[in-house]
Amino acid sequence: MVQTGRRVGVLRSLLQDAGLRFCRSGTSLRMPDLTAPARAEVLRIHTMLGGLSAAPTLRPGAWDLQTLDGFAIELDEEFHFTRYRASTLQQPALQHLPWTATHLAHCAAYEAAAARGGGRWTSASTEKMFGPSGPVGVFGERGSARAKQRALYDAMKDIAASTGAVRLARISIYDRVGKVTLGDVLNGKRAVSADAVREAVEARVHPPA
Repeated sequence: MVQTGRRVGVLRSLLQDAGLRFCRSGTSLRMPDLTAPARAEVLRIHTMLGGLSAAPTLRPGAWDLQTLDGFAIELDEEFHFTRYRASTLQQPALQHLPWTATHLAHCAAYEAAAARGGGRWTSASTEKMFGPSGPVGVFGERGSARAKQRALYDAMKDIAASTGAVRLARISIYDRVGKVTLGDVLNGKRAVSADAVREAVEARVHPPA
């Protein structure tokens, strides 16, 4: 498997070739950046996923990329597509986003690729948040604490986009650019124009300009 992070670098290079420019340092989303109703929705999803704390400390990582044009980009790789993520995308607040339909299809088709061990499946910090994980690869009531956290943080970023707190483009390695998948492009297996990649990313920006 391609090392996580390398594909983001390839995507950045392609988008730079197509004319986008990026911030030198990324920022992170925090709960105070959201409106009170948005914060309540994040906490509701946290509880829905099995979160144990009534007042969790939520710290999603920095945006994968941030452009000088004023939008963030998230590149979702194998570990993002699980039944937990699907349950968040099915919430009314997120059903209208431009990536929801394709991401739901990917969750149904590619969950097995997310069943990886080590820190990808569980960790002490995520079990503190969601309780003990089940056996590696067995999704379900216990399942993967790390996957639940990942689904929550993705949903938190989606809620920020849904409410206009940030402009976000979310795209995945399984999405198609022309006749090939973006993953094959980023892995160097197939080639498409940089402009085609930029067009695919900008089609996912929400809220639109």
